[in-house]
Amino acid sequence: MARQAAARTGVSTPDQSAWLEVTIRVPATNAEQLGALLVTRGSEGVITSTHELGRGARRRVHETVRGFFPSADPIRARLAVDAALNDLQKRVPGSALLKAQWLTLDERLWEMDWREHFQPIVVGTSLVIVPPWDRTAYPDRRRVVIHPGMAFGTGQHATTHACLDAIEMLTDPPPARALDVGTGTGVLAVALAKRGVRHVHAIDTDPQAVAAARDNVRRNRVGTRVRVTGRALPLTTTPAVTRRSQYPLVVANLYVDALVALAPTLAARVAAGGHLVTSGVLRTQQGRLRGAFGKSQWRVVRARRSGSWVTTVFTRLETPASTRRRGATRRSR
Repeated sequence: MARQAAARTGVSTPDQSAWLEVTIRVPATNAEQLGALLVTRGSEGVITSTHELGRGARRRVHETVRGFFPSADPIRARLAVDAALNDLQKRVPGSALLKAQWLTLDERLWEMDWREHFQPIVVGTSLVIVPPWDRTAYPDRRRVVIHPGMAFGTGQHATTHACLDAIEMLTDPPPARALDVGTGTGVLAVALAKRGVRHVHAIDTDPQAVAAARDNVRRNRVGTRVRVTGRALPLTTTPAVTRRSQYPLVVANLYVDALVALAPTLAARVAAGGHLVTSGVLRTQQGRLRGAFGKSQWRVVRARRSGSWVTTVFTRLETPASTRRRGATRRSR
């Protein structure tokens, strides 16, 4: 079974002590597509598992796709799954026969599930993501210990894995400061600290994510480097640009709707010449992302595809306004 933590929305969700889990059995060739559709319709995470049915000539491989929705709004969750299945039916003939099964997953069941399936994840050349009980020695690698609690984010989803790869690339040498928007379990924030970033600000609107991230910061002993706060960046109002509000590196593993809405704010948060890592974007949504992060302000450094997902690294260009401000500062001295 492969556990996948989906990109977070960055939008506040009600506090809940349980998840609604939907289970749908599909042909293996359609599993990734259905998982992506569930994410676009609001699932906070996806888990897939492969089962072999029959042998020899009758051998068929299917996958069980499991999506997770906040328990506070069951009607919205069911409508979202129906919409995802309708989307799949339009693209894949015969998928109308797929059935959805629902389960309320409390904290105890959640804990049992992720403990069973969370395996160490080797990332790049320097990091390894491990569960708390793993005591394996990994020579020349920095351990990022993650206990997800009731939040998503163990590093196994393609979007998180690609963000970790980008972080490794962009922290050689490490910048002094970094911002992690929609931190989830804090896996990216902890990785930034382990890679040498001295001041990391991690934010999330989900109280369960904030609690899990703070626990993982303590677990990795990076509390002097990582600050976790439960808040959202403003969606429409660009904040005043100050040196304290800008970062050489910003990571935003969010849904495309949140990234597009936050584009002006992120433009103000990334320092001129700094980098922005975006993920949680499907290949079919890449045009929307590029449109929101226009060529006048951003240059694409890298766009990495992983299955249906794209992780993009942008460089913030120096705008004429910022050039004038810096010139005025030099003249005033």
